[in-house]
Amino acid sequence: MKVLNYKHLKLILALLVPLISFGSVAQASSIEVVQSVPLETTLQVPNIRLTNQVWLEMISSAKKSIDLEQFYINNQSGQSLEPILTALIAAANRGVQVRFIVDIKFFQNYPDVPNQLSKIQNIQVKTIDFSSYGGIQHAKFFIVDQSLSFLGSANFDWLALSHIHEVGLKVDDASVSAGLENIFAHDWSVGKLLGGNSFLPFTDIVDSGKPKKGMVAIAQLVASPTNDLPSGVSPSLNAILQLLASARTSIKIQVYQYSTKATKGAWLMLDNEIRKAANRGVQVKLMVDAVALKSASSELKALTASKNIQVRAVTIPQWSGGPIQYARLIHSKYFTVDGSSSWVGTENWSESYFSGCRNVGLIIPSRDTTAQLDQIFDQVWNSAYAAAL
Repeated sequence: MKVLNYKHLKLILALLVPLISFGSVAQASSIEVVQSVPLETTLQVPNIRLTNQVWLEMISSAKKSIDLEQFYINNQSGQSLEPILTALIAAANRGVQVRFIVDIKFFQNYPDVPNQLSKIQNIQVKTIDFSSYGGIQHAKFFIVDQSLSFLGSANFDWLALSHIHEVGLKVDDASVSAGLENIFAHDWSVGKLLGGNSFLPFTDIVDSGKPKKGMVAIAQLVASPTNDLPSGVSPSLNAILQLLASARTSIKIQVYQYSTKATKGAWLMLDNEIRKAANRGVQVKLMVDAVALKSASSELKALTASKNIQVRAVTIPQWSGGPIQYARLIHSKYFTVDGSSSWVGTENWSESYFSGCRNVGLIIPSRDTTAQLDQIFDQVWNSAYAAAL
C-alpha cells in the first residue's frame, strides 16, 4: 500500500479546505417550519416542532440582542408563555439588549407585561400607532443577534402556544434577518417609549438592518402596508398575487379569515386571482376558521360554486378545562403552490391587513418547506374538525 508523503497530504488538504468551507457556507442558511396545536386535538404533525419549544431555544441562545415586534403580550401565570418571558428576562440579566414593539391599541387591553418589562434593566418597550393608516401593528416576529429570526401567525400570547393552531418559521439567514431588522428599525424610530429605562442607541446595538451587498436570501421578505415600507422590502400583496398567478396544478390556502368586503364596495384582488387559477385548471383548496362564516359566509360559498375550488371551515372543540375566550381556533396564515413554493405570513386575507396594518411574511421557493406546510394543511383539511361548505 502506497503511503502519502507530507507534500501529497498538504496538497490534498489545500484542495479540500475550500470545498469544506463552501459546503459549510451553503448549509448555513435554513428554514424550519414550526407549529402550535390546540391541546386535546389530533392536529399535531410528527417531526414538526412546537412554537414554545423553538421560541425558548432561540431566546435562550441570545448573546447580544433580541428585537421583538408583536401585536400584544398576554401572559397567564403557570401557562406556556411564562417560560418564554422568564428566558427574556434572563437574557437581559446577562447583558442582552432586548427591545419590544407592541401595538398601541392592544397595549391598552394588555398593559401589564409590557409595563413590567419596561422596568427591567436592558429591556426597552415601545408602543406604535398605525391608526393613521386605519390599522394596527399586526406583525409577529423577532430577531436574535441580528442573525436568527422567527415570524408567523402566533401572537405573543399563551393561548397561541396552547389553544390555537398556528404556523411559523424559524429562519437562520442573514439577509432575511437584516430585512426584518430594517422593518424593526423603521418602526422603532416612530414608537413611543414606555418608562424611562436607559438604553443603548439603536445604532450602537445593531447596524442599520439593511441587507449587505452580496447577500442572497433563501426566501423573499415581504411586508404591509404597501405605503409604509422601508427600502428594499417588497409589498406582501403584490408578491402573494404573483405566487398565486404562477400556480399550474394546486393551491392550498389556510387563513384565519377571508373577506372580499371593503370600506367602499368590494375588494376582489385575492378572490379574482383564486378564480383565475381555478379557471385554468388549478385545484384550489381554501380553509378558514369557522368564525369567518359570521361575516363572509356568502362570499366563501360563492367560491365553492366555481369549478376546481373547495372550501372548508374548521371548528375546534372546547377544551375539557372549560370555555376559553379568543381561543380554540385555527389562526395560521400560509399557502402552498404546486408543492414547490409557499408563503407564510401574518396577514388575514382581507383588505385592511394589506392596506393599513404592519405585517410581514416570506415567499419561499423550497420543495422541502412546502412539503412540510402541505403536511400541516392536509392534517387539518382531513380532520374531523373541518367541514365542507
